Formats: sequence, structure tokens, C-alpha cells
Amino acid sequence: MSRLQTAGIRFVAGAFAPEFWTMRCVAYLAGLVACLALSMTGRASAQSNDYAQLTSPQSAQNWYLTLGAGVRYQPDYTGSSEYFFRARPIISLGRGLKSTWWSAEDDAMLSIGVFSGQGWRVGFSGDLLWKRSAKYNHALIAVPATKFGAEAGAFVEFYPTSWLRGRVDLRRGITAHDGVVADLKLDAFTSAGAWTFGAGPRMRITSADYVRTYFGTYGAMPGNGGFLQRFNTGVHTIGALAQVTYSWSDNLKTTAYVEYKRLIGDATRSPIVRPYGSRDSVTVGLSASYSFDTGSSYSLGGL
Repeated sequence: MSRLQTAGIRFVAGAFAPEFWTMRCVAYLAGLVACLALSMTGRASAQSNDYAQLTSPQSAQNWYLTLGAGVRYQPDYTGSSEYFFRARPIISLGRGLKSTWWSAEDDAMLSIGVFSGQGWRVGFSGDLLWKRSAKYNHALIAVPATKFGAEAGAFVEFYPTSWLRGRVDLRRGITAHDGVVADLKLDAFTSAGAWTFGAGPRMRITSADYVRTYFGTYGAMPGNGGFLQRFNTGVHTIGALAQVTYSWSDNLKTTAYVEYKRLIGDATRSPIVRPYGSRDSVTVGLSASYSFDTGSSYSLGGL
């Protein structure tokens, strides 16, 4: 069953067995991470020289603006069992075109690296949040509508080796919610000619205000004995992502990816998750991006 709506083309995913998809995705991502780790251990020393050079903020490196777009087949919202296609813009600003800075498809929609050193960088992190209403999805009738808004904050990236990236994003809601969101990511990656492969685990921690905005009902939580809802700050989702990128040139690249996510914590008690939704979700997508030389090598504070 499908229906055309302004938000995109929706599909009811009830025909798919969540347990089957969960097991398949977890097994695939775990195997991919293991293969990457084994293959990159022997190459770490060979990459170390390039890694030290390319992640150093040399004054000769210009700022490059990366613009692109992608399409995702994803749940309507975290915890939904209805899937649809949604477009996603890509905007990134950083120094050095051939840098080993790793970019994952689930990174913030807007990432600007402001300060950087050998094996680390810090910058601005921003995301857009779409309006959510029962007008477009009747499963949301039990919860208040949410506004269109954004999240803004900062990210920190660090590279303990030439093939491993850790990243933490911390953002606060603007208009859409008053909560705080923290995304924790770890990626192993490697290259083979024009191909680049990467995979790693994910975790999102959210404040109580965030959970209340997106999963709280109008009154008491069903099955809660009539008591008012209480939410806690804690882990919101866990999962993993795997992606493969093909570089057509130094500037142009395309990426395909798959992401598994499992909702946990207080949000799972919401009626939009049980019985109308699902704690497990799989997102697949394609994207293309192009990097432009701004012609500037301006350095902030000497970094």
C-alpha cells in the first residue's frame, strides 16, 4: 500500500519482519567492521606518513566548500513502521581537499571545521528538523504536533590511528524542541583505488525535554495507571552505519550507505512506538557531492 503526500512517498512496512531485518543488518555490519579492522591493521604504518601530512592544518591548504544532495528511504520518524523517501542536502566546509578527515553520511547536515590540528578538529554542527503532524501520519494522533526547526552546536573529531575516527556532536534544539542531543560515533575506514569503505557503531543520548517533545502524549501515558508522564535523560538510540564511496575525481564523489537503529529508553513506552511503530529501523540512501576551492587559506588563531 502506498500514497503520495507532500512529504514524500510513504510505504507501510508491516510486510517486513523487523526481527529478520535486524538480524541481517547487525550481522552484516559486524562482519564488515571486522573485515575492515583486519585489513587495515597491516596498512596502518604505510598510511601513517600520509595521515600525518593530510591531517595537519598547513597554511598552504585552502578552505573547500562541499555541496551535495542525497535521497534516503527511511522511517517517517524514529520509532515509526512507515517508510518513505526523503531528500537531504549536504553542506560542509573544511581545509584541504585530499584530507583524510572522514565524512559519514549520518554526520550533521551542516558541518564546518573551525579549528584543527594533527589528528583532531573542532567545528560547528547543525541539523534541520522537519514538522511532524497527525495530518500526514495518523499514528501520531496521540502525540502533539512538532514544529519545523533546527539543532545547533559543536562537534569534536579525533583520529587515534590513520583508519579510525571518533566523533561527538552536541546540539541544542531551536524552535522544534528545547532539549539537548549528543551523537557519539566511531568509524573504521579504508581505501582501495577510487573506492572508500567505512563502518562503525552509533549512539544517541538525549535530554528529557527532547523525549517529551517527540514521544510524550497529551495526558497520561497509556498503561501507566493514569499517572503523568516522566522522562529521563539517557541513551535514546543505538545502531551502526556502513557506507561505500566512489570518487569520480578529486572533487566529485558518490556514496551508498545503510544504517541500522534501535530505539531504547523512555521513548519506547510511547504509543507511537508501541503498538503503532517499531523500535528497529533500517535506512538506506544514495548521495552525490562536489567540493569547491574557495581560494582562501585563512587560519583562525593560527590553527
